[in-house]
Amino acid sequence: MTNRSKWIKSVVISIFVIAVLVAALFCTYSRFAFSKITKAQSSKNDKLVIFVPNTLEAVIEKIADQFEKEKNCKIEMNVAGTHVLVTQLKSGASCDVFFSADKRYIDEIKGKRYINSYLTFAKTILAIVSSSKKVKSFEDISKKGVKLCIADPVSPIGMWTQQFLNKVKSKDPALYKKILQNVISQEFQITDVIQKVKAMQADAGVVYFTDAINSKLGIVSIPDEYNVQAYHYVGVIKTSEKNRLAKEFIKFLSSKSQSYFKVSRI
Repeated sequence: MTNRSKWIKSVVISIFVIAVLVAALFCTYSRFAFSKITKAQSSKNDKLVIFVPNTLEAVIEKIADQFEKEKNCKIEMNVAGTHVLVTQLKSGASCDVFFSADKRYIDEIKGKRYINSYLTFAKTILAIVSSSKKVKSFEDISKKGVKLCIADPVSPIGMWTQQFLNKVKSKDPALYKKILQNVISQEFQITDVIQKVKAMQADAGVVYFTDAINSKLGIVSIPDEYNVQAYHYVGVIKTSEKNRLAKEFIKFLSSKSQSYFKVSRI
């Protein structure tokens, strides 16, 4: 074999070896990159479906946004009145975490074994919202000609409103009678009460203090002797396939919720 032939053979072998090494490195990198992408996609595909009452929407949305960024997951909120959410759950709607603004409903789904247990994660009080100069103090909602809107007792806010009115009735029957005479409607849910006041179809309405703050309406305090503490509850649905992530979300919620649900006065 001539020197030229040997040189050509040596070059060909060298090129082949380099090609093999490059191919090996490419395959290793590809597997590593694919693994990283798959892991990220898998994490992002972790989705929690949470059932949230109207009154909790703004707060839970803020906390959910923080959790999504921290855990690289997706949270899908289904928002409605608690009584509506219960009906949807019973009808087979997919849910991982259930929130309730009413102990009646969280006890009901626990009794029917949708959840094993639940947590009381926040509390608030009631307040009066107003769009009228007629209502600047609590006593004003009892004055003749004032139009007051409340929620139906079937809803959580309606149930708490009923408790508030019962306290008024037991302490001052005459005041209770005057307030009741001013009630023009009992709405299905809290958002309807607020909307009615904003549209000036009512001078005032009874809502949660947390909703009053976000309503951009005038706020009037209810005296402590008549006011009530309203509680909010949450539980993990037993059939959830995201049980671990759901529990992590509730733990995260518990650490953040108190800053959003401070019970304060105007």
